[in-house]
Amino acid sequence: MLIRHLFHRIYALPVSGENINYNRLDYMNKKKSDYFCALNTLILLFLCCTAFPVSAQETPYDAEPLEAEEAFQLDHIVTGPSVAVIRWQIPQFYYLYKDKFAFSSKDFIIEDIQFPTAQIKDDPFFGASEVYHDVVEATLRLTPITKNQKNGILNITYQGCWEGGICYPQLKTSLTLSGL
Repeated sequence: MLIRHLFHRIYALPVSGENINYNRLDYMNKKKSDYFCALNTLILLFLCCTAFPVSAQETPYDAEPLEAEEAFQLDHIVTGPSVAVIRWQIPQFYYLYKDKFAFSSKDFIIEDIQFPTAQIKDDPFFGASEVYHDVVEATLRLTPITKNQKNGILNITYQGCWEGGICYPQLKTSLTLSGL
């Protein structure tokens, strides 16, 4: 109905129940005025439709933050005789700080740690920071302290935040690695 009405207004056609009784100048002015009104309506409609997806990505203010262990789910896999990959699954609106990761072990020498490239975020708690969203994997090259030892414990510390305004304290956990 709206489109039909706009079409009639743009081309100066009578809308049902309307009589046109203009001279040529009134006709042209009315046509121009109606054209600009229709154009403004279409522009406004376009802006409203394109603005919705952006606002839909903002952190919902009425949402409750997840528990830290739920927000930053951790798993691991041993991929070779001296390599372990530690993975964090990070939900939407959460992130982990790159410089807050720490690894230690009494059973392994940690020879190398590799992280993917992080994103820079202007964080309200720590200023410009390197952070990870969605998923992050740390690849560790480990050597057992005792020869022929295949199992051991890896201690991990990490920290992250919820974009709704909660920054979690540092989390500490231990993983038992087998098959190194």
